[in-house]
Amino acid sequence: MTLVARTAFILGFLWLAIGAAGPLAAAAPRCQAASLDEAKALAVKAAKVLVDLGPEKAFRRFSDPDDEFIDRDLYVFVIDLNGRIWFNAIFPTAPGSNILGSRDSNGRYFIQDMIRTARTKGEGWIEYEWLSPCTGEMSPKSAYVVRVGPVLLAVGAYGVVSL
Repeated sequence: MTLVARTAFILGFLWLAIGAAGPLAAAAPRCQAASLDEAKALAVKAAKVLVDLGPEKAFRRFSDPDDEFIDRDLYVFVIDLNGRIWFNAIFPTAPGSNILGSRDSNGRYFIQDMIRTARTKGEGWIEYEWLSPCTGEMSPKSAYVVRVGPVLLAVGAYGVVSL
């Protein structure tokens, strides 16, 4: 990614951080479990949309419950490679908040695992425990992580373990 493209990408995130995109939370999805293949396919598709449209337009699409990026228990989230959250379609967090030290209920530093996978492999699976948007309870989750320039984008399937 060129310096100009990277700067434009980061500025788009900063623009969103000051609230220009409105609320990031979307309506709760229909409560039905998706498969690992569906999670991976959605992550790869969302990564392409992020590259093609830029963060402002992509995040609006990702948060639209009538678009394809919120599907059952699948949703998109975006984290930079320094551990700052920039977007979560279901669990709103202030853009730019540092979540690098986040741990799941088993003490796993899953954000650090996501960043390591994005930096070393470019994409891959991470398993951890997270709050299910369907049940409201902690549940095993397998997230497919895709690096997109200075950020990673991920989509996870709940209740799926042992990849």
